[in-house]
This record gives sequence, C-alpha cells and structure tokens, in this order.
Amino acid sequence: MKKKPIILHSLLVLLELIALVHDIRVFGAGLFQYYTINSNILQMLVSGCIVYFLLQKKRIPSLLASLHLVCAVCLTVTFMIAALVLAPQEGFDYYFLSDVAPINHFLGPVLSVLTFIFTETETVLPKSAVFAPMGATLLYGVIALLLNAARLLDGPYFFLRVHDEPVTTVILWFAIIAVLCLALSAFYLWCRKKRASGTERMHSGNAG
Repeated sequence: MKKKPIILHSLLVLLELIALVHDIRVFGAGLFQYYTINSNILQMLVSGCIVYFLLQKKRIPSLLASLHLVCAVCLTVTFMIAALVLAPQEGFDYYFLSDVAPINHFLGPVLSVLTFIFTETETVLPKSAVFAPMGATLLYGVIALLLNAARLLDGPYFFLRVHDEPVTTVILWFAIIAVLCLALSAFYLWCRKKRASGTERMHSGNAG
C-alpha cells in the first residue's frame, strides 16, 4: 500500500472539506458561481476517490487521473490569477491569508500539482487528456458568461461582466486563460511522464 499518496490525498480531502464548510456558510448555494471553489470541490472528490482506489490496492482509472489533471491545472490558474491579477487590486491578505483563502488559493493548488506529478504515475492518461482542463475551464466560462448576459449572475470575475467590460476584454481573457490551461496541462503531463520514466529506470536498476 502506498502510504505517502494516501496521506497526501487524505490531507487534501480534509483541507478541502474545511474550506467547503466555510464557503457554504458564507456563500450558500451561490458558492458554485466561483471557479476557485468549484475547482477545490472537484479536488476533494477526486482525492477521496483516489484514496479509495489506493486502499483497495487497485490501479487508478485513467478517467480519475484525467480529472486530477483538471484539478491541478484549474487550481494553478486560480493561484496565478489570485496572485497576479486579483490580489494586487484588492489586497494580498484577502486572497491568501483570510479565512480559508490559504487552502483555496495556495495549499490546494500546491498539493494537487505535487500529487498529480509525483504519485499514481502508473496510470497512463490518453493523449486527449491534455485538452481536458481547457475544456472544463471554457465550459465554466461560457455558462458564467451566458448567465451574466442574462443578468442572472454578476461576475464573479470582472472579465465575465459583459455589460460592463468591452467585448475585446472578454475575448482576450478567455484566450489567455485557455492558452494558460493548455500550456500548464502539457507541462504537468510532461513532468509526470518524466517522473514515471525515472521511477521505471530506478526499479529496473534495482531488479538488475
């Protein structure tokens, strides 16, 4: 049984559960409007499923590993946007130090990326998995955009406010985030593959 991955994913489940309880108290059903919260909830569910398969000593399905990739990329995007765009405008403390912000914007992303690259590398992902994070992100963006256009939702991010922002701003941000998702996805898959190759070489050397 792989103890380290189980510990890390169990820690992720615990942290994400703490964050979820807080977010339900603060936002109620409105919490699902946030890309950040959705990404963290998905990570909690994915980590819970991974713990189950590891405890059962079963190989992690490629679909579950692909969802883990979605989490790793989406949470990295939340970290980067919070750190580089939102925090400079609205304050570092709010996005990284207050309440459960350290979980949603830092600990969740870091642990998600580390567990994706360095654990469960036996599972081979299909080549199409590289597009999954971008697809999930665009799906969220299109739904949020339509709700903003219908005035059923306000934001929650400035580039989704189609009645306040120029069309060029909306298109530019969609393009930037889509390219960022694809680049991060390709990079994480490459890192994971290199890690898996290194592990195989080490095992071959030990066997020899």
